[in-house]
Amino acid sequence: MMLSDGALEKLIATMNRHIPSARRRLSDLLEEDDPAYLGRDGATYRISREELLMISSLLDERERKRLKLPILLMTDTSYPGGAWKVVGEVEVKAISKVVGREPESEGELRLFYPHLLELRRLLPTATTCLYMP
Repeated sequence: MMLSDGALEKLIATMNRHIPSARRRLSDLLEEDDPAYLGRDGATYRISREELLMISSLLDERERKRLKLPILLMTDTSYPGGAWKVVGEVEVKAISKVVGREPESEGELRLFYPHLLELRRLLPTATTCLYMP
């Protein structure tokens, strides 16, 4: 069964309703008693302090001010067979250290399913999946 373009767009929008309306800086979240962000769906999503501290330990002070959370794990439809990717210099540095994989290029890291599983296990509240056609 094929979906029309409109139906596909609607499906993807529904799958991405949890995406943040605005991503928050790690340095700001570390200062809060109850770190969280607001999703496009209007819900509040909390980020675990333990996850914030783990990510913080991988970065220097300047990078903590630049990293925005949650880190988006995006579908990468350009890769044959499918994959996921992280985009952004600081985001790639942090995630690369967590999964123990070097990036293919500066500012972009391709992830495969085992990496995604590991990331979601270690950083379930500090990362979120973004579905792109």
